Amino acid sequence: MIPVVSIVGRKNSGKTTLIKGIVPELKKRGYRVGVIKHHAHELSLEDVDRVGKDTYEYQLCGAEAVVLSASNKLMLFRSAEEQQGIDSISRTYLRDMDIILTEGYKLENKPKIEVFRQEIGREQGLLCDQKGDNLAAVVSDSELDITVPCFDLLDYFLIADFLEKKFIQSKKLKTIELLVDGKSIFLNSFVCEILEKTVLGMISSLRGVPEFPQRVEVRIGAR
Repeated sequence: MIPVVSIVGRKNSGKTTLIKGIVPELKKRGYRVGVIKHHAHELSLEDVDRVGKDTYEYQLCGAEAVVLSASNKLMLFRSAEEQQGIDSISRTYLRDMDIILTEGYKLENKPKIEVFRQEIGREQGLLCDQKGDNLAAVVSDSELDITVPCFDLLDYFLIADFLEKKFIQSKKLKTIELLVDGKSIFLNSFVCEILEKTVLGMISSLRGVPEFPQRVEVRIGAR
């Protein structure tokens, strides 16, 4: 599964600013980053599109899904009957990411980094419980007596280090390489995961295959 980390915190604590600082640091390291923004209220057509645009008109006349495709971007407008969970969105739209950051989704059981500012949450304390809310770290403008790592609001480099070591590298699959006529073919993390599970599952019941094989090679050639 692609690692997901939710950035949570009270209103105006700096969640968006933190994500905007983290993403470039992860991109510098060669990672593909997906971001999901949680919106608690219903979206109107005007919230996501502009009057007079073809995509707006297609939605207005009743199309359940409209795709705007260009050479550098792909935009999908799709009707939803209910709020979609993180896992559903990730599986459907973000399968080739190395890590997914979400803004919000405090109630979902994903690792969380809380943004905490003294001027906003001084009286109430942390929004997340250190044990029950899967709190992985806190980003704050003050020192806190907590059992999880605490970073400064502008420590984007160190926070990216934390995400890389704790979530991205720990989820890396075994090395999987696909060669077709001697040419190496790029495989994203989703395809690697499917190949690993499929091949290991198929050979696990074969006689002579060890329980934990160190290397597996499959060669398919023309007769």
